[in-house]
Amino acid sequence: MGVYKIFPSQDTTIYTDYNTLNAGLDAILDLSKNAPYLYPSSSTSRVLIKFDNDDIAEAVAKSGANFTASLKLYNAHVDGIPTNFNIEIHPLFQSSDMGTGRFNNIPETSDGASWKYRSANQTNAWTINSLPSGVTSSYYSINEGGANWYTASVTQSFNYFSTKDINVNVSQFVGWYTASVIPNNGFIIMNNTSASASGTGSFEFDHNYIYTFNFFSRDTNTIYPPCLEFKWNDSTFNSGSTLYISNEEINISIANNKNIFYDNEYVKFRVYAREKYPQRIYTTTALTKYNKLLPTSSYYSVIDLNTNLKVIDFDNVATKLSNDTTSSFFRMYMDGLEPDRYYKIQIKSIIDGGTYIYDDDYYFKISQTVE
Repeated sequence: MGVYKIFPSQDTTIYTDYNTLNAGLDAILDLSKNAPYLYPSSSTSRVLIKFDNDDIAEAVAKSGANFTASLKLYNAHVDGIPTNFNIEIHPLFQSSDMGTGRFNNIPETSDGASWKYRSANQTNAWTINSLPSGVTSSYYSINEGGANWYTASVTQSFNYFSTKDINVNVSQFVGWYTASVIPNNGFIIMNNTSASASGTGSFEFDHNYIYTFNFFSRDTNTIYPPCLEFKWNDSTFNSGSTLYISNEEINISIANNKNIFYDNEYVKFRVYAREKYPQRIYTTTALTKYNKLLPTSSYYSVIDLNTNLKVIDFDNVATKLSNDTTSSFFRMYMDGLEPDRYYKIQIKSIIDGGTYIYDDDYYFKISQTVE
């Protein structure tokens, strides 16, 4: 499979107005901007998220050199956002502890990263001054903290009508981590730090913009945890074959589907295609015996059966079907999917200028390997 997902080893939100609070076990990651509470600026927040070095190395080994890596977070709630605005994602400069706190804990928990501190029990304040070249920080007035980060960044723009999920290409940063150009301390996600349209300074701290912008965290009980999604082209073709399907009236079956797979399996699904109404010919063999290949512009997707969410969407490069002398096929790493859930496969083919999707209840389940 040309798609593989890894999930965070830690994530948390840090808040300006609760500057020693840790929220490492919250089910929500918060990029909201609230009304001023302790300071004249808006009460804002930033998200810290990290993926384990070993998980990244494994994903890179599976995908090869020519991969794209996208940081994806799924929106949980949005309200009152501006018509147009941006977020920024930077590699984090200093390491941090995730902690075990939640926003509503009384008394508040401080055993991990917060606005002021990066370590447990309010130790190791974030370095905000005398930073090396290419590293910066920003905060409002006397409320020092908010982490520090490399100035290299990627951004995502949102407008009123766009999807509110985060999906940004961080391949360059992942490459830096794996090549040890910079240490992997994770990413920081923040509201736009550029000048505000109202002229009151940074957009991030502008009290004229108040809104809710929440995402599911690694501790969510849903199927929407953040992920780092690797994609690459692993398709291969039998160049000498001419046995391609030429019309859309076909029956498709998927072989090697044993319905239950363990999360340590690497599976090759064979996709057999036969014409529903084959042309009449004189033969001593049943025509239903003859399998043909799907066109080279054929793709697969994987859908979570309970929510009907496409966890792997059709992709013109990463989910393209391969073929050999036997059939069309694709491969899948099962540990790139959430375990203990049911999924189904869809096939899409472009045949004679038309686009056709075949969905015939190709179900399977992922089970966790028992150690």
